[in-house]
Amino acid sequence: MDDKQMTLTEHLTELRNRLFVILGAVAVVFLVGFFYTRPLLHWIIRHTPVHHVIVTGVTEAFFALIKLDLAMSLILTSPLILYEIAAFILPGLTQVERRVVGVIVGPGLALFLIGTAVGYFVFVPIVLHVMLSFTGQGIEPMWRLGSLLSFIIDLSVPFGIVAELPLISGVMSHLGLVQPIMFSRYRRYAILLSFFIAAILAPPDALSMTLMALPIYLVYEISALVARFTYKAPVVSEEPSSGPSNNSEGSL
Repeated sequence: MDDKQMTLTEHLTELRNRLFVILGAVAVVFLVGFFYTRPLLHWIIRHTPVHHVIVTGVTEAFFALIKLDLAMSLILTSPLILYEIAAFILPGLTQVERRVVGVIVGPGLALFLIGTAVGYFVFVPIVLHVMLSFTGQGIEPMWRLGSLLSFIIDLSVPFGIVAELPLISGVMSHLGLVQPIMFSRYRRYAILLSFFIAAILAPPDALSMTLMALPIYLVYEISALVARFTYKAPVVSEEPSSGPSNNSEGSL
């Protein structure tokens, strides 16, 4: 109640303080994690089918470590980031919405990590094997460190985001914002969108696109199933009729 009476300046001050907490936590984890980034980078490269990785610039290895360190810092501090965002927004939500947001923070982070892991351990090797097969015999592929790391992150993280869809659909369906019939209505568009996303992320061949589009569409069907079980129709209050018709008939 007190938060609703805060002035605009007080809201901006609170937002600034929470941003300082987030940036400070990310900076601390970033500085500490930099000493462990090189072994992590070697572990990531070692678990790919790429055998020769090179650097073509003086600062390429340094910025590759910086990019990996920043990505891991954001992942490790994501619970704190979500907490600070929720603490700033929750006073403006209803009690039911607060409970829903509080419940989805933990599972949301877990689904993101699981989806990212699936993208890295399953789809990154498949796509790399397909791309390396195009070289043929007598050609030894050598990958730049920066481009390979960007490829791995850009391919793995979207699967973490896609893995959030069942949870998001379940929450929106429970709040009555999404109806299960909408998933049946837009199924054909979901199929097209799945192959469109796969065409952007996967190599330009039918097999890789299909292997990537199928799990994306499977997540859509899982989201539809979750929405069907969690849907809660909004309650419509029936107001008693005032009944002016009898008086009007009598006056006639």
